[in-house]
Amino acid sequence: MSERNALLIFIAAIAALCGGCGRTTTPSSVTAVNSQATPAASQSADKAIETEIVTAAPIAGAIAATGKILVPEDRTAIIGPVNEGRIVKLYAGQGSRVRKGQKLAELESADIDQAEADYLKALADAENAKRSAAAEIKLAQQTFDRTKTLYEKTVLPGKNLQSAEHDLEVAKATAENNAASTKATLTAARRHLLILGLKDSAIDALSTKPGLAATFALNAPIDGIVIERNATIGATVGTDASVFKIIDISRVWIDANVFEKDLPRVRVGQPVKLTVTSFPGSTFSGKVIFINSVVDPDSRTVKVRTEVPNPDGRLKPDMFANVEIITDVNNAAISVPQSAVLDDGGKSIVFVAEGKGYKQRQVQLGIKNGDRVEIIDGLKTGDQVVIKGNYLLLQQSKGGQ
Repeated sequence: MSERNALLIFIAAIAALCGGCGRTTTPSSVTAVNSQATPAASQSADKAIETEIVTAAPIAGAIAATGKILVPEDRTAIIGPVNEGRIVKLYAGQGSRVRKGQKLAELESADIDQAEADYLKALADAENAKRSAAAEIKLAQQTFDRTKTLYEKTVLPGKNLQSAEHDLEVAKATAENNAASTKATLTAARRHLLILGLKDSAIDALSTKPGLAATFALNAPIDGIVIERNATIGATVGTDASVFKIIDISRVWIDANVFEKDLPRVRVGQPVKLTVTSFPGSTFSGKVIFINSVVDPDSRTVKVRTEVPNPDGRLKPDMFANVEIITDVNNAAISVPQSAVLDDGGKSIVFVAEGKGYKQRQVQLGIKNGDRVEIIDGLKTGDQVVIKGNYLLLQQSKGGQ
């Protein structure tokens, strides 16, 4: 290699080293930031530092918890007979969707047969007592009227009129007493049939039926889905049997486990967001309806019950769920990415671009939500805050490398 070429290479190497030693990082202009203050910030020439323009935007505080989906207690029904019977017909099976009042099964029972007979006898006795009373009162009234006429013509003495009047009053009292007695018996017989499961319309139709029908129906007390059916045709079931179980999951409960330190921020009525692994990307909304009074001594958590609409039935009982309780909302908050905030000896600090350099500021933190944190004090709208490279600035301010 010639001496001229060697000299040129040496001069080029020295120039490269001197150029690297003289480079500094300065803030560059920041492009427009959207209303959510997304860190689409500008970068300095060497991309070591990123900044973001501070703007006012909504932020909501939240408490994250886990829980399990439950069926509301008032939306669960267990159906069984009120008296022993034999199943003769089934109209619903496991998985069937049923409406309130829908017939689920029919059973025949000797108890129903006897109760219907007692009712019809009480009904007949009441009609007979009514007719007998009317006839006796009519006869007593006619006797009284005839006696009164003869008395007024001085044909009969006054004692005959008094006797006839007495007989009329006795007939009326007897009729009233018999009517009350037969009515009480009829009411008791009708109530017995209602207790056994017959409807008013079926009871009213008994007197016109050609024969006694010793059957009664099991009906759905709520809208919902049949999740259990413990029945077969011909099986005899007693009053303690659970033949059907129905649940309504159009709304579900979630018992979330909230740590006791977060409990002061939770109130009944607060909105909640719910996610489950079965439906990634889907969020279900609801609200807090109950806060338990007992702390679990092992987990140091409190059960917070939330209710979530579930019209399409996607949320199933016993699913595990992630619950986010929205505790605080500030519609015009100054917030920054949590990466912009550093802990400096117990103080929360940020770096703000001023002129051609960066200045350290102490800030007071507020609501935290995801990767953002509210700044209650220390920043204002329009400030250009460092969101990347701030740790290097902190080290340099302390004399570090």
